[in-house]
Amino acid sequence: MSGRSIKEFLQNRPIYYKKIDYERFPRAYAAIKDKIPLRNVIQIIGTNGKGSTGRFLANAIAAAGFNVGHYTSPHVFKLNERIYLGGRIAQNPVFALNSGASNFKNEQNSASASNFTEKQNSIKMQNFANRENSASQISISNLQNSSTQNLHSEQNSTLQNPVCTTQNFYSELNFISRNSIDTQNSASTQNLWNSQDLKFSSEQNFKFPLGSNFKSAQSSPPISLGRDATDEELDFAHEFLQESLPAEFKDSLSYFEYLTLAAAVLFRDCDYCVIEAGMGGEFDATSSFGRTLSLFTPIGTDHLGMLGQNLEQIAHTKLITMQQAAILSDEMSEVPLRIARQIAEQKGTHLRFATELLSKSEQAQIAEFCAHNNLPKFQISNLALAIAAMKFLNLKFEISQLPPLNLRGRMEVLAPNLRVDVGHNELAAQQVAREITEIYGGRKIVLIYNAFADKDVAAVLRTLAPVVEHVEIFNYEVADREMAAEAITRALDALKIPHSPFRGELRADEEYLVFGSFHLVENFILWLEARRG
Repeated sequence: MSGRSIKEFLQNRPIYYKKIDYERFPRAYAAIKDKIPLRNVIQIIGTNGKGSTGRFLANAIAAAGFNVGHYTSPHVFKLNERIYLGGRIAQNPVFALNSGASNFKNEQNSASASNFTEKQNSIKMQNFANRENSASQISISNLQNSSTQNLHSEQNSTLQNPVCTTQNFYSELNFISRNSIDTQNSASTQNLWNSQDLKFSSEQNFKFPLGSNFKSAQSSPPISLGRDATDEELDFAHEFLQESLPAEFKDSLSYFEYLTLAAAVLFRDCDYCVIEAGMGGEFDATSSFGRTLSLFTPIGTDHLGMLGQNLEQIAHTKLITMQQAAILSDEMSEVPLRIARQIAEQKGTHLRFATELLSKSEQAQIAEFCAHNNLPKFQISNLALAIAAMKFLNLKFEISQLPPLNLRGRMEVLAPNLRVDVGHNELAAQQVAREITEIYGGRKIVLIYNAFADKDVAAVLRTLAPVVEHVEIFNYEVADREMAAEAITRALDALKIPHSPFRGELRADEEYLVFGSFHLVENFILWLEARRG
């Protein structure tokens, strides 16, 4: 036993390596593979939308009556967010090691647990009130590891028809515009703070109490679908790995690699495993798992130098992992699409677009679901990709059974004039700019922004420029990551966009968007909570 919790253990795990050992994770996984067999692995790869697509799919699989695990990264507030359990396995959250530590069992497993329970399971919001952050300068340590590994494993699954021209079905659907918060759902919206008179500016207050459009599964579906892994489950997985891994891997695996194996431990009893790649594809730890299906969300230019020097190289790094069956987002752009077709031809992959597997009725239901749940328009293609995967897997369920998307920071509404989004690249900026135009029409916003030095901040800000009136730079720090302060200032000056350091106030007569990495969103909300205190 390690004697430490997994969270304590991971505090000392490296995030980045100067020299990457591409064989380390495959060898570590091979050493314990027989102890943690995974069934029906669906891998999700792309630049944007992986987390939302994976959560839509996991909830749909749970709604169909199966046990499912969803592995996503990074997290906004707690490590637990990365490992999600759905179906009846989510109703029995206690695991224990047996005497040999080679198998594990669910201590609450009973005859009645063999049937999918319909008892609702409320997903608890995180309480930030006890986090001590008195200033906007906040140091954090948990960051998704960028040095991931590669191993290809082929499984035979088939789709019937060749790829065809992409369909942009947005124009075919009557999507309902959202210009204000859905007041019908306000009662079920979870408040981050109970105060009704929060003051963020010496001049004006918010017109409404600060809240969130993050909705729990308790508010709509008639069945319980899933929840984040508990601390006890994470520690169980840690103990399992410490007892099962060869000594050479116990302390050498990176933060992301170790968590990937921990997820595999907790997914052992799952019927389906929805596994989101980290930043890569070919060099990603998750590509060591045998896969039934590959899903690809839109691919854009991100992590230059790590995944490739241009879009063509980045797309190849991600798409080369496709298995015998793969489904593409309908929003895939021309360059990645061309490369996907080339790779599919070389590997004999049956490649399809999401909407090729969906009826017109299903497409309409997808758009209606997103509108009803106040989701941004770009979530239509993510949900379509998830439902297309359900069709391929021949899993039957009703779209109406899905709960609202229970992931933080996806154009999340914290107040009528305050939204946060974890997009951090040009592709995400394009989607968000369209959404801002949809929401506010011609009115421009105040952008609260910062980024790491390895991001193409000029492209991001150029994309957002048409909808931005002023930029406020929110300062925070992350260990081992350099911020792009000078590059941001140069880009804003070149675009002639007024900018200043974050003012520390939020006015009711302005519309705000906090846009950037998971770290920016976390630090901003923690600042907001500290300010309230």
